[in-house]
Amino acid sequence: MTQTLTREQRRTDSTRRTVAALLAVLAAAAVTTVWWFFVTTATGQHLDDVAYTGSRIGRTRLAEYTQSVLDVVSVPFLIVVIVVATAVALLRRRWWLALGVGAVVGAANLTTQLLKYEVFTRPDLGITDGYAANTLPSGHTTVAGSVGLAVLLVAPPRWRWLVAPLAAAYTGATGIATMADGWHRASDVVAAVLVVTGWALLAVAVTGPVDAVGPVRAVGWVLGVAGVAGALVALVCLLLTRGADADPSRAQMLIAYGGASVGVMAVLGLATLAVLLVGARPPR
Repeated sequence: MTQTLTREQRRTDSTRRTVAALLAVLAAAAVTTVWWFFVTTATGQHLDDVAYTGSRIGRTRLAEYTQSVLDVVSVPFLIVVIVVATAVALLRRRWWLALGVGAVVGAANLTTQLLKYEVFTRPDLGITDGYAANTLPSGHTTVAGSVGLAVLLVAPPRWRWLVAPLAAAYTGATGIATMADGWHRASDVVAAVLVVTGWALLAVAVTGPVDAVGPVRAVGWVLGVAGVAGALVALVCLLLTRGADADPSRAQMLIAYGGASVGVMAVLGLATLAVLLVGARPPR
């Protein structure tokens, strides 16, 4: 169905598109910043590694659950999501969105693979404990995040307020599962979230926002407050463990790993908030 927009709505849409494009550029810059600090500097590697070491605590007890989450991620899963999301967009007669959701999923996952294996490197600073090659961004988290945001973009406006936190929760569960299993460090997961967010914001810049229906503002407040609070908790945990030596105590490892996990969810909450808000017109 074609919707006739007022002049004010067209102006609002134009502003939303511009903001989405600018935030996409900011997300791309943030990916590079995360890689630079946590991968190429001694301080960043040390902070990441203390949390990575902490992920070993309780790993055997959690393995059954984390593996179940990670087993969902596969190529057939991606294909099914792309087909279904595209079909939903076509049924809604959102032609550009139908192209956009496939582009978001494909481009985000391709970007992650290129960055991980062709662009980013991990210098040996004598700090890394475990797999020494570059693992940033996380592929599994990129798959989960791109799927979640693709579903959010094609969801009818009246359901976006519900889909947004569910998408964040699924992506967060996948990202933290990769950390709990020792596959990835926290910085890998954060970078993956930023990659996906950047492409989703570009899709919003192209397709434009939709009417805000339902408690979008309330959900936005929850995501925003939770994101800021989580970021502060993660920062405190980082400060508490920055002085840990090469053989951190159990308490330091738990604080670092817990803070890293909370930090991942904080970034996810704020990223989802950005896509949700710039993708919706203000309530009339």
